[in-house]
Amino acid sequence: MILLEGSIHKIKVDFNIKVNDLRVRKQDIISNVKRLYERLANINGELGTPEELVLPVIDEKVEYPEKAFTVTDGDIEKYREEIKQREIEDKNKNKNTGGAKKKKQQAADAEKEAKAKQEADKKAAKAGAEETKVEEVVHPYNRKLADRKGR
Repeated sequence: MILLEGSIHKIKVDFNIKVNDLRVRKQDIISNVKRLYERLANINGELGTPEELVLPVIDEKVEYPEKAFTVTDGDIEKYREEIKQREIEDKNKNKNTGGAKKKKQQAADAEKEAKAKQEADKKAAKAGAEETKVEEVVHPYNRKLADRKGR
């Protein structure tokens, strides 16, 4: 079991090394392309052809997903400000809608009671209708089949 865990760890480490090497290689290629673009910009300037070239850029979120868990002091301060702002908004909302909230709650409670009463009345009506209906139960073997000769 130890040998298996060791080989799995080695495979993971080798994979991480290859990914890091590819990142470095990609950065080198981009720097090389940037140098070539600068030469092309000089040549285009001498020729008088205004051609704009697009330099490839590394997307930090895609290339370095492990940086998503990096928290800076600025992020913490920004989060604290957001929390303070939310608290202020909640206090203002509670002040402005204190009486209105009670009225809305009472109206909602009354509406719920009315709906419950209607549903209870419907159930009682259905139960009464079922009692008045007396269906004749026919055994499945005694049922008449529909005439389907013409089809």
